[in-house]
Amino acid sequence: MGLYWYYVDPLYPFLDQQKFEHSYRALFAGTTIDADERIFVSTLNLIFALSTQLIESMTPEQRESLSQAYFKRAQNLLQFCLWDTGSIELIQCLLIMSQYLQSTNNPHQTWMVVGSAVRISQGLGLHLPETSLELSNEAERNLVKRIWHGCILMDRMIAITHGRPAMISDQLASSVVLPSIPDAGDTTENGTQLDDASMHRLRYQGFFHKSLELYEVIHHAVLAFYSSTSPSRSPTHPNGAGQNSQSSPERPELDLGKALQLDQRLTKWEKSLPSFLKMSEPETALDEVFRRQAVILRIRLLHARMLLFRPMLACFCLSQSPEPAQTHEDLSSRVVQQCAMVCVEAAQSLISFIVQFQRHDGSLGLLPAWWYRVFYIYTAATVLVAARLRPAVFSSPDISRSWNQAMGLLHDHENLGPSARRCAAALQILSTKVFQDQQPQPAALPNSEVNPAVPNVSNDQQESFDMPFPYLTQDATAFDMDAISFDVSDFSWLNSMPGSL
Repeated sequence: MGLYWYYVDPLYPFLDQQKFEHSYRALFAGTTIDADERIFVSTLNLIFALSTQLIESMTPEQRESLSQAYFKRAQNLLQFCLWDTGSIELIQCLLIMSQYLQSTNNPHQTWMVVGSAVRISQGLGLHLPETSLELSNEAERNLVKRIWHGCILMDRMIAITHGRPAMISDQLASSVVLPSIPDAGDTTENGTQLDDASMHRLRYQGFFHKSLELYEVIHHAVLAFYSSTSPSRSPTHPNGAGQNSQSSPERPELDLGKALQLDQRLTKWEKSLPSFLKMSEPETALDEVFRRQAVILRIRLLHARMLLFRPMLACFCLSQSPEPAQTHEDLSSRVVQQCAMVCVEAAQSLISFIVQFQRHDGSLGLLPAWWYRVFYIYTAATVLVAARLRPAVFSSPDISRSWNQAMGLLHDHENLGPSARRCAAALQILSTKVFQDQQPQPAALPNSEVNPAVPNVSNDQQESFDMPFPYLTQDATAFDMDAISFDVSDFSWLNSMPGSL
């Protein structure tokens, strides 16, 4: 359970550690616990399941078997009725269950569990400010607020990672205010100075506070550029792109003003980070937990920028104007190009950042959990594939270097779960398909041995994108290359979320 308190709780403070550990000791002492025992034991098993997934030194088979045993035990205990009102403990249990399910290949289950947590929270009135205000104990008030905001955070995260609409509206998300992040001179409600322990605890929650702010900006970016009603997904261009770039040379309309406004919000958010959550803070001045929080916030910021400007990258790569860019292009075209460049820079920075902090000793270190890392790497790598379509703008050596770093990271993650292997295979297929559509096919050599499942790759491509994928050849039957359609004129693969990988 120590892994949970060290790696998970500082990022997702859904539990009251002191109260939970008191119930834990009472359970094994055989005395009465101040909670629903069935839900408590279910939550405990989910903590064990999630913590097991964080042990990267285990073999995938051991980790999967052990975590599944804990999860099934928790699932059997959690036989709640849909018609019951529910409880705070049940919401906490569901939130932790959703975190565990993110480490599995069960996006639908994750989606349903988060939805249940949101509905039960609303049924209990946690979305109303007066619900927490009616509680006399300050710790209980803060916990109830954190649980509701935990529902908001998981709702936003699941919507982004699985490409589905969020359940909680902006109005409901802002109705309950979290406690502010304390400074050195802050006092309690009674006017007394905060002691060191209280200051430390509240600062731990500062990460949670800033994460919620960041995901609200990301949520608005998704609404603006990825939802079915956004300009980049008009009826004429359902995927944010024309059906054929030759017959539809005009770019899809993008709200560049909205994009710049959201980018300004990201910049403002970054500047508002407290000193203990900034990467610029000397490492010696921060303890390990704060350093990890700062690293993860940096990764999330880079991902947010990449997500925000990805539609502009797709729009820019669809442009068939001669290379180099013509001087008579209008201002909006230049803005789109600059946005595309920021997107690619963010993708490269994200990959380099993960490489910088990646450990090879089986420990988590300062990075997020391995399933989040795979998601970030995959998303960044798709951006690099798109960047290859405009070699006059994006340096081929730089792009190939970042690509090989990304593929190397996915290769390193293969021993952690099947998602890394599937993502690497999908990226290789995607890269090959895009390159085939770009370049004329070379004539086949008469006596060459060609694997029919893997398309030919020219020497130029091998020089740029030279990370090998031997398992594509070994497991060729597992990947039907011809059945996967990646149209260069259809950028849905770039503007979609890898929820099924």
